[in-house]
Amino acid sequence: MKQWSRRTGLVVWGSAIVMLVLAWILSWFLTRPTAVRALWYVGWVVWVCGAILIILPLIMIYGRAKGKGWLGTMPIVDSGIYSLIRHPLYLGWLLMYVVVIFFGQHWIPLVMGIAGIACVYLIAVQEDMRLVVSLGDDYVRYMQKTPRMNILLGLVRVLQRRKK
Repeated sequence: MKQWSRRTGLVVWGSAIVMLVLAWILSWFLTRPTAVRALWYVGWVVWVCGAILIILPLIMIYGRAKGKGWLGTMPIVDSGIYSLIRHPLYLGWLLMYVVVIFFGQHWIPLVMGIAGIACVYLIAVQEDMRLVVSLGDDYVRYMQKTPRMNILLGLVRVLQRRKK
């Protein structure tokens, strides 16, 4: 996959954001009394996990940046949540689409959720490509030891490193 043009990136980012907002709105309006309540409760659990994955990195990065902005965190942050997965914010964002699917229980939020998940995944892939270009071999080594968004694999790898 080649890097996107600025225009393509804006279209994908914009689509992902608009789909999430619309899917949230529609999931509330399309909720039916026949909806499976258990899925609704699972949705709340997934929402909490997603919110944690969004908030934790923001706190970590903000603390490291010390007034230099988001990109002031160079070099690579590979501790905390970033030792488990490379893109916790994107995983949290992706989980919000799963929440919409569980809350809505209708084909429209389902289709929008699947499309949104695909957009966020592609954004994460593009971000990896951008970071390889800007950070070089250090980021390639980080990519080899830390999964993109598979938090369970990341946990297994961290535990294996600690055993050594």
